[in-house]
Formats: sequence, structure tokens, C-alpha cells
Amino acid sequence: MAAPKTESFPIVEPSLQISFYYKLRTIKELYLQDALKATLKDIDLRRLDQELNDYVDSKYLRRVASFGIRGEVLFPVPYVIEKNPFLLGYYRLLYGLSQKEFYGRGPFGRFKRLEESGEISSKIIDDLPLLCKSLVETAILLVKNIDDWSLSDIHEMQLLTVGPQLRGGENVRKGQEATKEVFSFIRDIVKPYIRHAKDRTILIENDSGRKVLIEFSSDPDISIIETLKSRNEPLVSIEIKGGTDFSNIHNRLGEAEKSHLKASRLGFFEFWTLLRVDIAESEARKASPTTSHFFNIDRLLAAKTDDNTKFIDLLGSKLGIGI
Repeated sequence: MAAPKTESFPIVEPSLQISFYYKLRTIKELYLQDALKATLKDIDLRRLDQELNDYVDSKYLRRVASFGIRGEVLFPVPYVIEKNPFLLGYYRLLYGLSQKEFYGRGPFGRFKRLEESGEISSKIIDDLPLLCKSLVETAILLVKNIDDWSLSDIHEMQLLTVGPQLRGGENVRKGQEATKEVFSFIRDIVKPYIRHAKDRTILIENDSGRKVLIEFSSDPDISIIETLKSRNEPLVSIEIKGGTDFSNIHNRLGEAEKSHLKASRLGFFEFWTLLRVDIAESEARKASPTTSHFFNIDRLLAAKTDDNTKFIDLLGSKLGIGI
């Protein structure tokens, strides 16, 4: 009889899924079917039915009714949105639109506050009919092209949109954390030269007495600019991609490339891209040919690694300081 094995496998932590669980609870309360049901409890059904008849062709109302579903489950009308502005998120999720895709398109950005804070300004309320007319047409495209409907189908379709939204939000959070780490790392390097510093900016005076501004912002994530008396001289554009999902690395590199190209038009001439996943530089350069130098964030932050040494040397050279 073979002796039992004594080795053990590592434990994989489901920390991301635990975080998603609590976020999903909030999403259910604000944007999914429970939120719509709660809103309908205090609504005038005669007014609701009138608006549905005004905004939606009766043949489509009859079609969804044949599946045992009321019209407002699929079609937004101003009365419902006025009662609960958060429900704009309900319809957005149902139609499979990400926040970036929806609110970044055309006139829809002005309505983002409805979903985020549940508030309608006096300026926006007059535009609700136009918004609902547009979204009703989107809903009609769904109704025309899907053969059968159930409340569980609708719920699952919304969850399909929520998943990437949660993961995208997590990637944004990781990116923000990575940017803060790198900015703090740079602050420590230039500490002897700092003349003024705030949470998002550092002003140093280099060995030649020239002032250089290091700014933590976005697009680029960190910019280094020499401030001359007559003008500002852009030096280095730094893009930081802190996501750890390798499958999405080419998209993140594409985003870095767009930012670097924009920075190039602003006069920057050096472009650094910092990544949290390993990828061959030859592959990375295909997606971001504008990048002058690539760095791995974790190795950059670790003392005496090649990335750490290279970054410090280049930074000192561009800033004109001895490190």
C-alpha cells in the first residue's frame, strides 16, 4: 500500500469574489428587479399605463404582456425615472451597456448623476422624455430580436452586464493604487530636492537650479514638466497599468498608447509605460510603439532589481538630479 502524500496545495483566496458579493448586494437594491418592485409599490398605475401607451407602440406592449411581463420591466418612461432616478441603471444594465459606453456617448453623459446619486436636477428633468424615447427604441430592438422573455432571463441579462462592470471597477481601483505607489516611490527618490509638495504634485529644484514639476493626474497618469520662466517644457509622460489580468494586457497597452500619443501632441518626448504583468517587450512594443521604456511595477518598487535601477537612473537623468 502506497504511503499517503504529505504535500499540500496552496489555498487560493476568493477575495475578489467576496468583494463582488457585497457590491452586488448594493447593485440589487439600487438597480435590479427588487429596486423596480419597490418603486412600483408607491406608483399611480393609471399614470404609468398612460405613459407606457404614449411612449411604446401597443404591439410591443402586447408582445411582452404575452410573456406575463408588464411594460415598465423593459420600457422606461419618465414617471418611473422621476420616482426613482437610480432605475436608469436598471435599464442600462438590461440593454447590456457599460457605464463608459452609455454615458460617454452623445447626450447621455448629462444623465449619469441619476444612476450615481439618485438625483434629478431641474435642468435634466425636462430632458427625460427625450431620454426615454431613445431608450424605448433600444428596448424595442431587444423585444424584436428575442423570441421569449421571463423575469429570470431579464435578471440574468442584467447580471451579464454587471460582471464586467464590477471587474472593470476593480481594475480601475488597482490602477489607482498602482499610480499612488509609483508616485510615492518617486517622492521618496526626489525627497532631498523637494521645494513644495501636495497630495498630487511635487515641485523640485534640480542641481542646476531649474524647477521641475511632477504631477499625479490622469492622461498621463504622471507627468514630468520643467517649469521655465518663459514656458513649460514637457519631459516625461508616464502611464501606469496596475491590472493583474494578463488576458486584458493588450487593451491596457492600447490605452497607454493613446495617452502617450496625446502627450506627444502636447510636447512630451519621453514615454514610459509601467505594467503589473509580465509580457515580452517585443510584444508590448507592438501594442505601444510610442513607449520609450517599459517597466514591471513590482520589480520597479523592489530594491536593486534591474527595473528599479534603470528607472532611478533614467529619472535622475530627466530631472537633472544626482541620485
